[in-house]
Amino acid sequence: HGVEWDLKSPIPTGFTIGGAVCLGKEERCKTKTQPYIEARTYVGVSGTIPADNFFIAMVSELTIGGIIDVLADYVPALDNLVIPGKLAESGIYPFDKDYKTRCAGKLDGYANETTLDLECFAFFSFSPIKEQRLSFRSGDVVIPAGVALQGRLNFLGWEIAIDLAVSKTRF
Repeated sequence: HGVEWDLKSPIPTGFTIGGAVCLGKEERCKTKTQPYIEARTYVGVSGTIPADNFFIAMVSELTIGGIIDVLADYVPALDNLVIPGKLAESGIYPFDKDYKTRCAGKLDGYANETTLDLECFAFFSFSPIKEQRLSFRSGDVVIPAGVALQGRLNFLGWEIAIDLAVSKTRF
């Protein structure tokens, strides 16, 4: 991963870039203790190998109440802000309603020592030709082949959930 260079060409022909950000106090981000918000994105572009093109964006639970709670760690006046429950719970969630149990104790969302558990995130991915496996010191990120969209959107108690995967071999 990094930059792909075709020796016949004086310019790079592809790249892979990505990263993660955690919003919240450092200790909460390290221990995955609420409130915190985690987002990740990875992109691969190749002008010479179309199978190496991909994109994924993922976010942990992202709610209005969660955003206020994260900000309250830095702006104490927000501690006294009262938000109605249904408004506070409005936001984006991982698809699995039991994700807190499933993902508890998985630091950085890793299901085991080697692979990121996408079920711990709401995500959108696109890898038109093949599954992608990105390897990092902390473990691998596997991006499914095709188009995938997974998550729940809650707005004032009304919820829409989607678990969509479309590729050459599945729908």
